[in-house]
Amino acid sequence: MAKGISIGNRDLRKMLEIITALLAARDVHDLVEDAFSPLMRLVGADSAALATTSLERGAKLDWVEKGLPEAFFGAYEKMVTSDFVLSAVQSNPGVVLRDDQMIDRSALQRNELYQWARQLKAPIERVIAVMLPVGAGFQSGLSLYRAGPRPFSLREQAVLQELTKPISLAVRNCRWSANAARWDKVLAALLEGGTHAIVLVRSSGRELDRTAGAAGLLDRWFEPAERVAGSLPLPLLAGLAKAQAAWRVGAEGARPWKRARNGASLRVRFLALSEPRGEPSWALVLREVPDVPPVPKALAEKLTECERAVASRAGCGWDDKTIAQAVKNAPGTVKKQLRSIYDKLGVRDRRKLMLLLREAWLDA
Repeated sequence: MAKGISIGNRDLRKMLEIITALLAARDVHDLVEDAFSPLMRLVGADSAALATTSLERGAKLDWVEKGLPEAFFGAYEKMVTSDFVLSAVQSNPGVVLRDDQMIDRSALQRNELYQWARQLKAPIERVIAVMLPVGAGFQSGLSLYRAGPRPFSLREQAVLQELTKPISLAVRNCRWSANAARWDKVLAALLEGGTHAIVLVRSSGRELDRTAGAAGLLDRWFEPAERVAGSLPLPLLAGLAKAQAAWRVGAEGARPWKRARNGASLRVRFLALSEPRGEPSWALVLREVPDVPPVPKALAEKLTECERAVASRAGCGWDDKTIAQAVKNAPGTVKKQLRSIYDKLGVRDRRKLMLLLREAWLDA
């Protein structure tokens, strides 16, 4: 608590109410909606904004606001250099600052963000803010605004300072909950299709995370001219845009994106991971598939290497002559190999072999 500043029992009871709401929040929207209402009453604020970002996203911030028009942060990226609050709290992480500790009054009234707020009829005459200590790899900041000229008091500053740690923990828990929900869906996708790699992105295509195999797949399948630093390759950005358009109208999703070359294909599915509220995140499920898929392991163990090459092609509907050319054998040898394959796998003919393999491929 700030030296010489006392917080009364009434304020302590209100702080306990706020902490209870913070503990119950499972995403930042709930946190702002449920916990910030009593917080704003306690410190006499008219509006509030919570900013979050991960370090890999650079300076791009996500905002959740209460009591401010949506347009306020719609133009933020163009005016970020005028954000005196951000520069001040970043220099003093975990310390609550009043506006008179960030900028003098005359400079504030000339400030671009201040003028923008007045144009929107949402004046921010007074500000109190803190950079929340939420942990490595992630940043968050809280700002409370007052429309009138009365400054935030030392007591109100002390109250917010006391609440900084529980707010930070709540924001961190919301982030962990969101990540856990994302990865639950990603794991379900992995279990569905024997996937080789996953890339998590924002709706803009900016990368959030990736599995270990993703880098190799992206390097193999996309030319340097198609790649964008920190974002998806250009062809996948176009595929993501189609998936988002389908998602907005409630469709199940766009068709998987495909590219084929050199006897294989890359197939990419787009999976929406968040609720329609706010900017969604997406998982791209990448799978590299040979044009002739291998015989699944349970069946392959019963066959020789040559028989596996013949069986996989027969399962795809190739005729004997085409198989013979591909495996560099005589058509008569392929016929003998097929009879051996039928016996070993317990099927009568080519049609049954095709059914067996296709069912196995679907289950793989």
